[in-house]
Amino acid sequence: MIPPEFVTPFIVSNGFAIGLLIVAVFWPKVARVLFIVLFLGAGLFNGYTALTEPEAYLMYADFAVLPIYRNFINGLFNQITTPFILAMAAGQLAVSALLAGKGPRLMLGVVGGIVFFVAIAPLGVGSAFPFSVFTIIALVVMHRKLNRQPEASVSHEI
Repeated sequence: MIPPEFVTPFIVSNGFAIGLLIVAVFWPKVARVLFIVLFLGAGLFNGYTALTEPEAYLMYADFAVLPIYRNFINGLFNQITTPFILAMAAGQLAVSALLAGKGPRLMLGVVGGIVFFVAIAPLGVGSAFPFSVFTIIALVVMHRKLNRQPEASVSHEI
């Protein structure tokens, strides 16, 4: 059951993720820019929130679908929330920067994004699940499309 205050963010988040997947299929360079902006924005937002109201993150324990997540949030995370969130924000900023790179840096950014989305998936409604599934698929599709070698053109000379 989705709490009423989460319905709109849930719909918007999943609509965005599905849209991002479509963009990744047809316009992988645009998807890359959107992912860079997504991780940059998330990193800045989480960094700011960690410093101004870190207790806002404690509510995610209520939505965690795995007991280990719930116990972690209510335990150690509750005791040192700001450093944990600042580390996560730094990771998001790093993913953003890596996604702007090429070759191994881009691959590392894609892997970092996937790790992040896998990590938040067990937060269930708190992370707008299945948002993370759609974004993981979009990252993989984007990466494959960006790295696809141009097909050799066939000469039709007579």
